Amino acid sequence: MTVIRADPGKITKEHISKWMEDHNARRYHALQDYYEARHDILVRRSADPNKPNNKIVNNYPGYIVDVNVGYFLGEPVAYTCQDDMMMDDLQGIFDHNDEQDHNVRLGEEKSISGHAYELLYLDGQADIRFGKVSPANMFAIYDTKIIPDIIGAVRWWQEEEGKESTTYVELYTDREIIYYRKPSGQAMTEVGRTAHPFGDVPVVEYLNNDQRQGDFEKVLSAIDAYDKAQSDTANDFEYFADAYLKIRNMSGTKEEDVAEMKKNRVILLDDDGDADWLIKNINDAAAENYKDRLQHDIHRFSKTPNLTDVQFGTQVTGIALRYKLWGLEQNAVTKERKMKKGLQRRIELICNVLAVKGKSYDWRDVQMTFTRNIPAVLPELANMVQQLKGIVSDKTLLAQLPFVEDPAGELEQLEGQDQGVDLDSIDLRTADEGDE
Repeated sequence: MTVIRADPGKITKEHISKWMEDHNARRYHALQDYYEARHDILVRRSADPNKPNNKIVNNYPGYIVDVNVGYFLGEPVAYTCQDDMMMDDLQGIFDHNDEQDHNVRLGEEKSISGHAYELLYLDGQADIRFGKVSPANMFAIYDTKIIPDIIGAVRWWQEEEGKESTTYVELYTDREIIYYRKPSGQAMTEVGRTAHPFGDVPVVEYLNNDQRQGDFEKVLSAIDAYDKAQSDTANDFEYFADAYLKIRNMSGTKEEDVAEMKKNRVILLDDDGDADWLIKNINDAAAENYKDRLQHDIHRFSKTPNLTDVQFGTQVTGIALRYKLWGLEQNAVTKERKMKKGLQRRIELICNVLAVKGKSYDWRDVQMTFTRNIPAVLPELANMVQQLKGIVSDKTLLAQLPFVEDPAGELEQLEGQDQGVDLDSIDLRTADEGDE
């Protein structure tokens, strides 16, 4: 995917029109269709209308996205900060925006499309809000430095006005929002400007990877082949069900004779006559082997495990489970690095607005912890926490526990009980200790 680059201060409406024309929105719509189980097999046509034409969709894109997102973001991101007042302000903004659910929606979008956009703005009460924008309707503009910075973003949508449609365009810069209007068949014109307090472009791009490629995009051809193979197998069995009755040396048989045989379920044959079924031979073993190879390749190249595989037993240790999820973990490591960068930019933009309101915070003071959503072997985590006690801060250790969403709040509760910060008092034993 081509990244748009330009010189700061030299973005014109002509540039915007050209970039919008070149924007490949069809790719994003196609990927979204596959995620929602609208595959190409559904528009397949048969040259012979009398032959079966089954169209079976196998929603591997939905499976791949849901497994990757669930593994990576099924457990909410945990934030910690030494400045309790800063963390309280941020947590209030996060709660107001349903940040945990919002992060999952971002994760789904970038898993499908390869990247996702987040737009920050102020609502009518001057509260900080952020929302997801599909890359089908937005693109970011970067400068020409070796390590590029975002210098603008364009968002647009269409509205029907009678028999005509009008495209509305917004250009976000580090200081203002510039509004444009483009009626169908006419040139784009500027219609207004509004300043904003974010101190930078109020848009965050969350990458899935450096190539901005979705998690199932690289295996689309294998998914199409599997859909076709499954559909053709159904066609073959339908051919089998529609077998013809073949009668030898009974050329004098008339239509009423056939009707009588169906009625009485009896066939009277001459001495040299014979009857059997004319059916299509199905090489079922070869077909199943072919589909098994396709399935294996889909899982292998998407790095998404087959969770129905018999190798995924219930009595496994945490280390053994991580080996089985090694490929999925490689995806998650890349996602974490990209997501962390985006979340840091979100917090920086929020801090810029809070500074305007008289609260001076440094976004670098906020640390975040990502926890994989796997069946937790809590005794193993307990041992790890105990071994690191005194080496790593209690707040960081609490962030490693999957059932603790707010480490700072948990510490406050412990202090409120007048017990001090004592991780030994937390009971981590579960009925699953036998799985150790």
